[in-house]
Amino acid sequence: MKQFSTSSRVSTRRGLLAVSPLLLMVVLFLAMSLVTGSFYKVPLVIVFIIASAYALFITNHPDATRPAESELHRGLLPIAERVSVFSRGAGEKNLMMMLWIFILAGAFAASAKQMGAIDSTVAMTLRALPVSLLVPGLFLASCFVSLSIGTSVGTVMALVPVATGVASSSGLALPLVVGAVVGGAFFGDNLSFISDTTIVATRSQGVRLSDKFRANIRIALPAAVICFALYCVLGHGGHNVASIPNFSLLKVVPYLAVLVAAVLGVDVMLVLLLGNVLTGAIGLATGSFDVAGWFASMAKGVSGMNETILIALLAGGLMEVIRHNGGIDFLISRLTRHIRGKRGAEAAISALVVLTNCV
Repeated sequence: MKQFSTSSRVSTRRGLLAVSPLLLMVVLFLAMSLVTGSFYKVPLVIVFIIASAYALFITNHPDATRPAESELHRGLLPIAERVSVFSRGAGEKNLMMMLWIFILAGAFAASAKQMGAIDSTVAMTLRALPVSLLVPGLFLASCFVSLSIGTSVGTVMALVPVATGVASSSGLALPLVVGAVVGGAFFGDNLSFISDTTIVATRSQGVRLSDKFRANIRIALPAAVICFALYCVLGHGGHNVASIPNFSLLKVVPYLAVLVAAVLGVDVMLVLLLGNVLTGAIGLATGSFDVAGWFASMAKGVSGMNETILIALLAGGLMEVIRHNGGIDFLISRLTRHIRGKRGAEAAISALVVLTNCV
């Protein structure tokens, strides 16, 4: 673990300059959001590239022997050395492990979807429940799918068309049905073992996925139970769905295997490898795809993680440059100087996470 014994040597002026790339990212993100009209249209990779270029431009020699007043006047590093600092952060071993997990998670999610695992999950839920429980059933299906594939957006995109069809054929209110899907998607993503944010959080902090799951479920489960009860009350008034497609319980097995193995504490790499192998074997056995189709679906899933992988590399490099320039020490010294106990430390950690995650 890095020690921050030099934090008191970072002057306010130098510290503010060191963390200014983060401020630049916030400004760029907000400005581009206003121009494009949506936060989701902002190309985060470009924002990170601009902030990283600026961070490299202000990177200098970490000469701690000079007095704080002259820190701004230290000589700039040669370009090759600045890039070396950035590359050291981008190539950090825990970050590289996260990228491998991203690749396996993307391949699993896409190939399982191609095999028909999502469709089978939804159809199985709808077929097993009476019309009075269709809304809570869709909520549960959305929870399970999101928990299995690790993305709330992907779950919404996959299930909202199904929910729309259910609403139109059953007479249920469309906003209620879609809301159940969206709520379940965010519940599952919060707990998923292959969610990108979960992977980053656990790997960077050295925490077991199963431990994070147990801590999170204490917060998320009560809210989900309340929502489920409300959907049971509000979901009356519809009639039987005209037609529900056939499903294969076998196609749900990869999701179940991944969830059970992860909860038991099996290494996430082995969990995802198991999921990919099971998906391929079941997909080939059921004729859902041939070998070429299986490989193509996995490649599509990996390609879908490209932006996440690039952002992770750029973020790792950027944070290493900021650390090199004294920015992390500066933030820690300012956030911890008034800490008097456990709650104060928790508040400081939360504030630091907010500052680094706001972009």
